[in-house]
Amino acid sequence: MDSTGHRPPSTAPTPGAPHTDAPSGAPPAPAATVPTAGVVPSPPRPDRPRRPPLTRLRWLHLLVLCCLAGVGVAAGDAAFVVHDLGRWGEVQACAALRDLPPDGGQAARLIGRGDEYDRCAAGFEATRGLSQGGGAVATLVLAGVAVLLDSLSARRAVWRRVRRRPVGARGAVVVRERFDHWCATLGLGGRQPRLVVAPIGVRQAYTTAVPFGRPLVVVPVAHAYGSRDLLDLVLLHELAHVRARDVAWASATWWTGWLTLPVLLLALAPVLLRPGPSTRHYALTLPVTALLAAVVLLLRAAVLRRREHAADRFAVDHADLRDALAAAVGDDDGRRAWRSIPGRLLARHPTGPQRVRALDRDPHWEDGFVVAVVAGLVAMFAFQSLLRPLQRWDSPVPSVDAGDLALAVAALLWTLVVVPLWSRRPVSVTRRWGRMLGSGLGLAAGYVLPGYGATRAVYGVFLAGFEVGAFALMLPVLVGVGAVALGSAEALARMPRDARRAVAMAATVLAVAVLLTAVLITATLLVFGHWAWHSGPIDRALWSTPGPVARCALLAVPVAALLLVRRPAREGRRPRVHRRPVAGSKRLTAAVLLTGAAAVGAGVAATDLLAGRSAGGDAFYLLFLRWWLCAAAGWSVAAVVLLARGVRGVVLAWSVGAGVTAVAGIVHFARDAAGGTDPALPHLRGFLERPAWLLTGALVCSLPPLLLSRDLGAAWWVRRVRRPDRGGTGHRSRRWRAFWPLPVTTATLAVAVVGVVALGWTAPVTGRAGDWDLLRSARVDPAAPDDGRSRPAARDPGRPLDRSAIDAALTEARRGLPSTWSLTPGVQPFGEVDPVRVRPRSCADRFAADSRAERDLAAAADGTLVVAVPASTLPPLGATLRLRVTSYPTAQAATRLLTAQREVVTACPRWSVPSPLADGRVAHRWVVAMPRPDLPYDSFRVRITESSAVGGLPVVVGGARVVVAVGHTVLSAEIGYGIPFRDQLTPKEQLLLDDLTVVGARLVIHALDS
Repeated sequence: MDSTGHRPPSTAPTPGAPHTDAPSGAPPAPAATVPTAGVVPSPPRPDRPRRPPLTRLRWLHLLVLCCLAGVGVAAGDAAFVVHDLGRWGEVQACAALRDLPPDGGQAARLIGRGDEYDRCAAGFEATRGLSQGGGAVATLVLAGVAVLLDSLSARRAVWRRVRRRPVGARGAVVVRERFDHWCATLGLGGRQPRLVVAPIGVRQAYTTAVPFGRPLVVVPVAHAYGSRDLLDLVLLHELAHVRARDVAWASATWWTGWLTLPVLLLALAPVLLRPGPSTRHYALTLPVTALLAAVVLLLRAAVLRRREHAADRFAVDHADLRDALAAAVGDDDGRRAWRSIPGRLLARHPTGPQRVRALDRDPHWEDGFVVAVVAGLVAMFAFQSLLRPLQRWDSPVPSVDAGDLALAVAALLWTLVVVPLWSRRPVSVTRRWGRMLGSGLGLAAGYVLPGYGATRAVYGVFLAGFEVGAFALMLPVLVGVGAVALGSAEALARMPRDARRAVAMAATVLAVAVLLTAVLITATLLVFGHWAWHSGPIDRALWSTPGPVARCALLAVPVAALLLVRRPAREGRRPRVHRRPVAGSKRLTAAVLLTGAAAVGAGVAATDLLAGRSAGGDAFYLLFLRWWLCAAAGWSVAAVVLLARGVRGVVLAWSVGAGVTAVAGIVHFARDAAGGTDPALPHLRGFLERPAWLLTGALVCSLPPLLLSRDLGAAWWVRRVRRPDRGGTGHRSRRWRAFWPLPVTTATLAVAVVGVVALGWTAPVTGRAGDWDLLRSARVDPAAPDDGRSRPAARDPGRPLDRSAIDAALTEARRGLPSTWSLTPGVQPFGEVDPVRVRPRSCADRFAADSRAERDLAAAADGTLVVAVPASTLPPLGATLRLRVTSYPTAQAATRLLTAQREVVTACPRWSVPSPLADGRVAHRWVVAMPRPDLPYDSFRVRITESSAVGGLPVVVGGARVVVAVGHTVLSAEIGYGIPFRDQLTPKEQLLLDDLTVVGARLVIHALDS
């Protein structure tokens, strides 16, 4: 019988998914002739040692079902693609009417018209999201229907057997008496399941249950005629499943194995039915979906095996039945013992020897590295699947808040899985790090990798070319969040199971979910900011700005910490053996108080130093540094607690750190009020809220290195200060000599931390003067129209530039372009020609005269950037974009050059140039002046078209050029786009080229302004 009670067809009355069996590797029930004495046994002795609680795996069952839902999302997306439910042709027609790029929203966003394309594709995206969500819901509903029908079928089959072959009264009485005895012993009471004593022919015991119904335990009557220990083992094994309340959950998990493969085939349908248009879209979907299906099968088998081990352990621990289990399962692995590695991994039921060996092993694999990674991936894939429909549908959730809501749901899902799993008991150092690293790895990878049914991550446009960097930056922070969750879970593990623990569990889950949401929202904001500005100062300013969710975290985390921190009992009420931990707590308390006092005092004293150094400078920078001083005081105290107690002290460290930070903020506010500053409430709130958020970020980022330092080498200090003291004449003096380095070291640490902040040595983290001014003057979208207004500049963009400044500006502009646009420095720009080869001769003379005049202006510096636009953006052959910046000694030279550019367009609108590939080796060009682009400086724009014939077939190359005079500097953006077998570009294609050149010019202008 497998983990859900499914018997082989030769012995089972009917296959039943919701069944859970007794020792399934055991031989058939004994067939003795005399039943075991039917005397009700005496109740267990009152001095029996306390048994360990039963392991519940409902959260793992939930994780398996979430993975199944993810495969269903891919299947729903496949149905959407195969049947064209989104009416892609209508989207293309709408884009054509609005003169939008035909290849999707990415090109439209590059020219600042992404909103228009989104309106055309709103119905398409809404239907796609509905299809994906429908696939997930349909898969889960199908699993629920299978569980319901199978459980009803199993009940009907067993009652039919009982009616056909009634069991003997004596055997039924024996089983019933032992069953009632164990139900009373275990305290099932009103939750007692129904018992069915099955007749001869039913070889295995099992448990079945209709969802939300009363469980039914089926025990073969043959067990009444064998050993009482074997009968007790069978009954306790089945009652363990009842007490775990996961019979229906296990049935649903069992059915995921049968549903995953057909759903996966549905997800492959686009490639099988429409391989041409679907292969590109599913290039990343198929590997992700296949990986998820494999995770479903492996995790499902492991959970079902683990469930049987938990029931065996429960039975053995409650009745000392280890020998009975060893005798029942025997030495043979049985026919379920698959020899291959895949067979062992996919086996749903452990073999007999495995069940015996599991009693001596640590069974808590489910709260380790692998499950932590899977939980993080599933949570972030759920976020990516939720975000699209929330943004596209006409829902009451604003599109701006849709990302926050999706992140909150994903964070809550992750916390609901990991915190209960991790709160079962404290574990070893290796497993702790496995949990933290696994959670961070899963969350960061799930954020960067594409979600279900997608070709890229949700924010793939902003992460283009930055996936590895985003993963590397997010991983330490998310590992820190995992450390917070782990520390909270270990505090829960030390609490007794009562109402206070339930309340603390709910508060902890909510607090960790809010904290993770705040961190992910801030990381998303940094992704947007990095894409827009590529500026470290702006990144620091964005990270240091708490949003609404961050403010909720500042309230939720301390509330949960207050519930988790336990006050030690008074020394007089403890047994003598527990007095040393109290003494250690007193020492730690003294060290914390001394550290906090030193840090707050050093921060207040450093205020004068900061004010003198920042006089006449950035006033907000001075205030911001004072907030960092308050956060540094709290961090130094939290570091002392973490180095002393490790992961077990995360909650305590957070509590005392937040308390010291609040005290420091109040002291600073009181000093300002005493010095004559207006004691306004926002000023006090700023000294409480901002330092608390800065402390949160500092703790989350520093938790992994602090805990690693403690685990690697700092524990010897704790052992030193807790060394047992001997009695004698010098008892107090020896204790003081052993204790004095701790307060001195912690006070020195506090002063050092506050000092490095006050001296400005932490500027790369805490910020520099002008960060906030730079953020206020920046723009989020470089493609947004400027309406003719010049942007506030941090530096004069019209000054003469040297070569290094030009290269820096071009490099900064390059960051605003997609990373897939590769540099091609060796390609000659489309607009440049040799004047000697131009015809007619009048145009050649004019071009030559302009070239000599430009050389006579004696440019101070010049720089050029040429990138290749890939064919995926501009099919079929791609394009070439050139950005050029030239600086002159005077502004009049730049103005004169711009005037000459306008005059040459009027003088020579048409000319011919040699073309080696063209018929007749001649190509014809013409130039058309366009209205002035929407840029904040003097500029003009032209369209350039070149037509020729190759082998009698037409070829056209279209282009556009924008020239802008910015003080002493002239910048130009030029693009060339070739299409064979056509004699002209469509108006929509030409508009796209026009807009791309304006975007390139705007990127250079922004780089010069910054």
